[in-house]
Amino acid sequence: MCACGQRDSTATPGAAPSTTPGPAVRVETAIAGLSHPWDVALDPAGTMITGERGGRVVARDADGRVHDVRADLGDLAVMGEGGLMSLVLDRDFAGNRTVFTCQTHRDGSTLDIRVRRWTAADDWSSMTRAGDVITGLPLNPSGRHSGCRLLQAPDSTLFVGAGDTAEPTVAQDPKVLGGKILHITTTGTPTADDFPGTPIQSLGHRNPQGLAFRPDTDQLWSTEHGPTFDDELNRLVPRANYGWDPNNGTSNYDESTPMTDTTRHPDAVLPVWTTGPTTLAISDMDFLGPQWGSWSGAVVTAALKGERLVLLRLSDDSMRTTARADVLVGQYGRLRSITRAPDGSLLITTDNGDDDKVLVVRPATTG
Repeated sequence: MCACGQRDSTATPGAAPSTTPGPAVRVETAIAGLSHPWDVALDPAGTMITGERGGRVVARDADGRVHDVRADLGDLAVMGEGGLMSLVLDRDFAGNRTVFTCQTHRDGSTLDIRVRRWTAADDWSSMTRAGDVITGLPLNPSGRHSGCRLLQAPDSTLFVGAGDTAEPTVAQDPKVLGGKILHITTTGTPTADDFPGTPIQSLGHRNPQGLAFRPDTDQLWSTEHGPTFDDELNRLVPRANYGWDPNNGTSNYDESTPMTDTTRHPDAVLPVWTTGPTTLAISDMDFLGPQWGSWSGAVVTAALKGERLVLLRLSDDSMRTTARADVLVGQYGRLRSITRAPDGSLLITTDNGDDDKVLVVRPATTG
């Protein structure tokens, strides 16, 4: 399967540039005392919302008051990497108070991952269920490789990064929603750029946990974990295969296979950048705003195992990286999610399990 405009699969990814000095930053703690917060959002009134993997939702009002948000998560299946994961606010949140979450779900003995719609109270005292957007994403009973990143596009459609559940055949199976990037409307309908008859926009993914649009373009980008090597930064194109295929013909999940296997999948799209022979377990990503000076427009990705933010400048043609800088190395432990605020600051969640935080990271040169 191939896609018009994708990278030449016979090319090699741009070599990871040497690390250069990064921008000086200022860090403040916005919310403390959390346990595995997964995502963070900011509403138009300045209220910050985060959800813990175990099902607690927490808000910080613009005046600094922190409080719990009631939400019926009685069917949440909390297991390993699974639980309450991504959380995004609708682009028309000021008018409709709609929140979308991605979560692992249990109904008796049945397990799946689903995207759910909620309506938030005006004071963020509660969120009320308003229906499921899409259901039936596969879930490993251990919770491994559950994904699950949400991104709302400028046209209000939703992209979903779905993990491969650590099962060997999932990523390449067009009948299974795991190991894919999904593209749906807010009512769950597939979009025109998906594989026909499915919500699948691209396949061959391992565990995508970052999605973002490059500013001033229609380019969709993703980050995903490699096994013990080759975490990837990918430019996503519709109806493409990104080459993860851990199926060696047995029931084993073969993690020695290349992240982008162009031997078995010659049309697979190569990554723009990888971590090479090691893994940082990069998670979410975004792009830096003009407040970041010479790093304006650069990719910023959060690393779990690597305990840092990685900044990557892209070439004008989006085919390679031209510079890399690491910041906050080892200072706050595992970093999970990134949300860029309107003032250019980054809202970052830590994922250490003990007194986790939502951090606000700003370039030191701004007010």
